[in-house]
Amino acid sequence: MSRTRQLMHALRDALGGADPLPPVVPLPPIPPPPARVYTPRPEQSPFAALAARHTTALLGIGHVGTRYATDVVLQFQAELAVAHAAVAAELPEGWAEQNGFLGLISRVTSHREFLLRPDLGRRLADASLELVRARCQKNVDVQIIVADGLSAVACMQTGKQLGDAVARACTTRGLTVGTPVAARYARVWLEDEIGQETRAKVAMILLGERPGLGTGDGLSAYVVYEPKLGKTDGDRNMMSNIHARGTPPDEAAQRLAALAQAMINQRTSGVTLDLGLLGEVAGGRGYRAPQVRQKLVNE
Repeated sequence: MSRTRQLMHALRDALGGADPLPPVVPLPPIPPPPARVYTPRPEQSPFAALAARHTTALLGIGHVGTRYATDVVLQFQAELAVAHAAVAAELPEGWAEQNGFLGLISRVTSHREFLLRPDLGRRLADASLELVRARCQKNVDVQIIVADGLSAVACMQTGKQLGDAVARACTTRGLTVGTPVAARYARVWLEDEIGQETRAKVAMILLGERPGLGTGDGLSAYVVYEPKLGKTDGDRNMMSNIHARGTPPDEAAQRLAALAQAMINQRTSGVTLDLGLLGEVAGGRGYRAPQVRQKLVNE
């Protein structure tokens, strides 16, 4: 036997390799889990069941033991897929012109860049800036911008309807409305540059809001007085969840027109605007009409 093998055998002996295996000891018996019977349907409190009738939010979904029921989990997954699809959608080229808008685009060059670079979505591309300067009406009371935002689906479904309704509501109140424009790859603050270039008293951008569970088609409206570059979120007022199952577009249009008029009358917007002077059009207190949450998965 070579010297190397002799050393390896000696090492194994030193480490206990020559010792026999320890005796096999049987494992102790494992007691069965305690018996517990769960209700066949989710447990739901009476208060949660009553509150859930007045909203499409996920209230009173109940539980089975410490977990959600299977149909609730499947509904979560289906609604999350709706949200993903809304964020992934793009406003087609030419959509603005086909619907009677002046088509604009931000400095974003692709949908991926739009998601990764919010700053580029807040400023107009050079060609679009020239379009605004050359073709948009100036010195108006309200400049309305329809935009894709984070849900092009919402813009395509309800953008024109809401934009036209807001324009009519503003005109009824005696406010002048600027050239209708629609912006692609737009973020909220894009309204500042457009409003500044048109010298509008109020800028109002109506864009697809960040989708939530089951609401991939909602619009949000952001309104600012004396729009100009450098305005902050504290200078704006907003209304969200504008869609058929939330605030209907025609109702939202009346509120937004009242909001624009209040800004002009008070010469301010945002946190300094006195919303108490809006009156009944701002919406009363109390329960809303019963709502039905759309079921995407059959039990």
